[in-house]
Amino acid sequence: MRRFLSKHPLAWSLATVFMFAMAVTFPALILIFGPSALITNGSFFIQFYTECFICICGIVLTFICGYGFIWDQTKNFWRGLLSGGYMVVWSIFGAAVTVTAVLLTPEEMGYQTPLTPEPLWKILVFAATMFLIGVGEETFYRGIVANLFWDKHAKDPDGIRTAVIYSGIIFGMMHMLNLDLSDPTSTGGVLVQVCSAMIMGMALTAIYYRSRNLWVVIFLHGFWDFCGLLSAGLFGGSISETISSYSPIQAITSSVPFLIVTLVLLRKSKLQQMLSVSDSLAIKGRPSSDQPVASSEDSRRSRKRAVAIVTVLWVAIFLISVLLSPVVQDALSGAFYGGLSFGDEILSVENSGSSDGEPTFGSQYRFTVDESGNYRVRVDSDPSEPNAYVLVQITDADGEVCYEDNFGGRCQVSFTMRFDKGEYILNLVYNYSELEGKDVGYKTRVTIG
Repeated sequence: MRRFLSKHPLAWSLATVFMFAMAVTFPALILIFGPSALITNGSFFIQFYTECFICICGIVLTFICGYGFIWDQTKNFWRGLLSGGYMVVWSIFGAAVTVTAVLLTPEEMGYQTPLTPEPLWKILVFAATMFLIGVGEETFYRGIVANLFWDKHAKDPDGIRTAVIYSGIIFGMMHMLNLDLSDPTSTGGVLVQVCSAMIMGMALTAIYYRSRNLWVVIFLHGFWDFCGLLSAGLFGGSISETISSYSPIQAITSSVPFLIVTLVLLRKSKLQQMLSVSDSLAIKGRPSSDQPVASSEDSRRSRKRAVAIVTVLWVAIFLISVLLSPVVQDALSGAFYGGLSFGDEILSVENSGSSDGEPTFGSQYRFTVDESGNYRVRVDSDPSEPNAYVLVQITDADGEVCYEDNFGGRCQVSFTMRFDKGEYILNLVYNYSELEGKDVGYKTRVTIG
């Protein structure tokens, strides 16, 4: 089975991504059409339920693909952990900075004062979810995908580099799935995550090839996510909102260190050590020995091709994330569309207050457009809880919907919309059903002009 799959690792890796997507989607469908009560327990409980299913699917798939032996590889844990020491140190530092900022300036970080920690059971669910994310994703993308590329390419040093790069690309692009699972304002943040995950995936694959212990990368991945989302786990929040907050600069500040770690792990002496693997991992046609192995011309060409592909992909996705960032969108809207509107500001409303425990409520505003044309619309939402959502809807006088979108947590979005002359209605509908009757503060500002 392994030999059959390793002939076309890219195709089978994409099939693995598809299986991963199905594993993500299936529990969501069950939650929607089945035990809907689980939804009220918070986003991390839903994520926990999903990750359990992903882990089961991933573990079964390792045996189907002929990689069940990875669960017997338990040596070199501490050596592998040392290789990934950067992730441990930076995770702790980042968590300390973020949690300190939340404790000292909760309102600026989007939390209602006085700051209230989540119940213990929710914190435990959060911690378990982060561990399961490590198990699930590493089973799919190091246990299966990285081994598929290893079996195909890792005959020599440049072959290992090629396998590392392609494995990282697959892992990074998999995070595009978050475009469908996050709120509509987080598109730029998801693309930033894709850029970072692409290089992070390369580093994790290099660590895995170095240690040949899947539990090393499971721990590193889970610990990284645990520390990155610690403030959300302790004080309330969601993965979606955290992703939405990513800025393009973070794609650079996170990718560069991971790239350095990868290059260090893939230096010549370490590559020769990686080639000296056990007979169970030996590739037909390559001697399993400690003798130095030189890269073939085909491997060098494959490595150059892989470098070109990952560079083009990373730069393209990064540039799109920059264009989709709120700051650039705001500037572009002002530069290219501001002059196209006729007249001054036609609507400026600020709706703020407290929910008083109500799960849903709303406000309605009528406005008139005197001259047809393109107008700039800006929406700013700043609730005191990250799981608070507001539906922004604009209808014409006949009740036909001209625009409608949901916004979760703190967000800013600016876009251009055409209005014909006539009367319109702005509806703001708040949905706090996930907050279990909490008294939530809200502040929404909408301007059109």
